[in-house]
Amino acid sequence: MLKRLNRREILERMAMVSGGAVSLTVLSACDGGASVPKDTKNIKLKVLSKANLDLVGDLADAIIPDTDTLGAKSVNVHYFIDELLANWMTKEEQDSFIKGLNSLDQSIKSERGNTFSFLSRDEKTTTLDSLGLEITKITSNDVNNKRPKHIYLQLRELIIFGYYTSEIGASEELLYDPMPGNYKGCIAFSDVGKAWST
Repeated sequence: MLKRLNRREILERMAMVSGGAVSLTVLSACDGGASVPKDTKNIKLKVLSKANLDLVGDLADAIIPDTDTLGAKSVNVHYFIDELLANWMTKEEQDSFIKGLNSLDQSIKSERGNTFSFLSRDEKTTTLDSLGLEITKITSNDVNNKRPKHIYLQLRELIIFGYYTSEIGASEELLYDPMPGNYKGCIAFSDVGKAWST
């Protein structure tokens, strides 16, 4: 499902989605043209365990669920993240990511009594809200950016990047016009309806 894009297209879309904050992993993946085949039945995992893949997939599904367009899990963003880990992260970064992922899973289990995948939709929403507040507190207390990036923040960044650089995310979720018309510098958002991809 993930379409191979050139570096410029990826950077433009990532900057639009994330407000300009792009990690080194994402930048290096842009140079290599990371992608995942449509059929994932026979894909051998490279870094993530099956349990890790399921957790990332279910987090992706909760962050960008299926609506009138396919969501992040449906376009195989979790496999895309395994690809990024394997080919665009150092061994140290991979180990740190997996350690953070396992720690996040344990934290959710201890707080909610079950792994994220088996929580109800409301519990998943509450968990994501709680993680968002945790990130906000950490970010506001760490003015010098000396702490390593929170695992949920890393995951969210990679999920959003993977989704909005997929064919579905770029051409169906975002409005896409390969030959845009006249430039209109100031229009009401209600006239547009959603963000545009470029």
